[in-house]
Amino acid sequence: MIELSKNKNERKVGPIYRVFSQDLYSTGFHGEEIGYRQDEMWRSKSRQFSRDADIVGEIMETKRTDEKEKLTSLEKIGFIILRQSLWSEVDDLDKRLVVKLFSNSGGWIASMEEMLAEEYASSFASDEPLIAFTVITKDTEIITWVKQFRRGGLSTENYAFYILGPKNTFEAFRIEGARATLGDDFNIIRLNGHETVASIDSKFGDFGGEFSVKIKDPVLAENEWFCRVLQCFSIMIAYRGKIREKINKGFHLWKKDKKNPTLHRYEISLLANPRKLTLKLDELEEV
Repeated sequence: MIELSKNKNERKVGPIYRVFSQDLYSTGFHGEEIGYRQDEMWRSKSRQFSRDADIVGEIMETKRTDEKEKLTSLEKIGFIILRQSLWSEVDDLDKRLVVKLFSNSGGWIASMEEMLAEEYASSFASDEPLIAFTVITKDTEIITWVKQFRRGGLSTENYAFYILGPKNTFEAFRIEGARATLGDDFNIIRLNGHETVASIDSKFGDFGGEFSVKIKDPVLAENEWFCRVLQCFSIMIAYRGKIREKINKGFHLWKKDKKNPTLHRYEISLLANPRKLTLKLDELEEV
């Protein structure tokens, strides 16, 4: 796990150290996925490439380790899949967004899963549709929750998450909608120092959408856990309008007892007691 609590000079926010671009396609016709045999090839490389997977975009990256270096052109490093059986092949009210990131060679990198029960509970408490999802990455066994919060009528969209550091430390972040921008742009603010350590620039058009994550903290730029969370969040931006509509409609139908939502068993599995995996048997008696 990368050290997070370095001194201020080593953590000084400056120029952009790393950029990830998540480029979503407008159609399903692209190089990584052409026909049944290609699907089987990706499945043979990773069981995370499910039979309902549809490749919906590509990932590009550029980085530097020193502010004196120049950022090179973006290079393709992987692709994005959407689980169609949970999103495109069900009724609108039953949709659940699950996307996954893979490397160029087909190795699994990270997954983002929408958490419906958390969304309905938060929406009930706030009386407005709020989004929640988890991020699972190959870099850590810890599940990261990213939740939307209501901060007042005049505030922009706000989400929060945290990642762990060494010696039981952690860092907390707020993803805040940027004001006075043309697209759906966001700033990522670190609690310690209240600095903007990263940003997300969104570009929508007739050919899908492009979501650029720019990281300005040199330590966080090397932290794959932090980077994967922001990559997954940037993809969610393209779907959040439909997610909100679904929650809002389903929420009001549920209040009127006209529809009771159900959870996929994979979502329930993410709610399992994690202490069984992380604590020793004798420690379980102490908590």
